[in-house]
Amino acid sequence: MHEYRRILAVVDFTDSGRAVARRALGLARLGQAELLLLHLIEPTADLDGGYPQPSRKTSQQSYEAEGLRRLDFFAATLGADEAILQVRYGQPRAAFVDCIAAWQPDLVVADNDPGHLGGRHDLLTLGRSHGGRLMRLFMHLIGSASFTKASIGS
Repeated sequence: MHEYRRILAVVDFTDSGRAVARRALGLARLGQAELLLLHLIEPTADLDGGYPQPSRKTSQQSYEAEGLRRLDFFAATLGADEAILQVRYGQPRAAFVDCIAAWQPDLVVADNDPGHLGGRHDLLTLGRSHGGRLMRLFMHLIGSASFTKASIGS
């Protein structure tokens, strides 16, 4: 079995985000791996109600602090007290790439393919479009020595 030492779960506060977090938590506990729950906040005009913020930095800090509070509650409801929590405000692609580069996970678990995986990482997506096919393939391959994103056809 391929050993995962660091698992990154890209989560939001929806039912699918909860499913991603549960799956990642189960895998982390099974392999005694570190787990990072990452919540990405994309800037939109809806967030600030159309009013200008005092500064970009102040806005970023405010949104990330509130997101972290919500993520802490989210993790607590799952019993994931051991998880590392991180919230990034900004363009999701850049925030995701920065997190991957800084934390260097062995496995990324997400609802959909977040794209832009740099380096060597396995990817498990739980999105509805796969209809469980990817999870069955993952469970089949988990017994093999190693597999890559390319070997699961993504």
